Amino acid sequence: MDDLTKSILDEVENTPYKENYGYGKTAEVSGGDEANYASSFGIVVAICGALFVFGGQTFAIWTFGIDAEMDDEKTSLTYAFSADEIYFEFENNEGSEDEGAKYDDEECDCNDLKDFFANLKLMFYALIGCGIAIALRGMGNLPAVAGITAVLSITILAYTFVSLPEAFEDDIGMFEMIEEDATFYMNDEKDVDGANLHTKAMPHIGFFLPVVSLVLSGLLVKPKG
Repeated sequence: MDDLTKSILDEVENTPYKENYGYGKTAEVSGGDEANYASSFGIVVAICGALFVFGGQTFAIWTFGIDAEMDDEKTSLTYAFSADEIYFEFENNEGSEDEGAKYDDEECDCNDLKDFFANLKLMFYALIGCGIAIALRGMGNLPAVAGITAVLSITILAYTFVSLPEAFEDDIGMFEMIEEDATFYMNDEKDVDGANLHTKAMPHIGFFLPVVSLVLSGLLVKPKG
């Protein structure tokens, strides 16, 4: 064995990080992989928050709709709630109409919805901040930041589930009109004044964004020993 070959082999034997090259050396996993996962998770959490705040109707958080049928006439009314606007679509035998209105528009008269979404947007901005902090590897305390993110995600979900239907009812009064209690989810069909009503209230894409952040932050809460 010449001196050059011997020096190369000695260098390989003394290298701290060894991959499995098939001659009995065991690969060692770098701790950087976990940090990369955390950074990726944080970026996704921040994106989830931004999609709701800036995503408009596509990332609305909730929808409410009524399909009514009486004799040969069919009418459909659907509401969708984004961070800044309420969208509605009306359709009957004569045609359709759709438009949106800002919660703070005087024509909308949506004071309760305006207050609700002002609070909700603050929570989503905080979620964006948490995502950025996670992407920066928790500023030295990743499990704590991830825990805060998980709690914030749960708070967003609970606040939306409980408060949004009530705000909608206080401003618009649709549940009272169909003789139902305000609720976040419903899929009901009944007759009211001779008309067959099919009423639907359900989460939209925006509601599942904090679900994603909850799952990702939950994976980071417990530090690996």
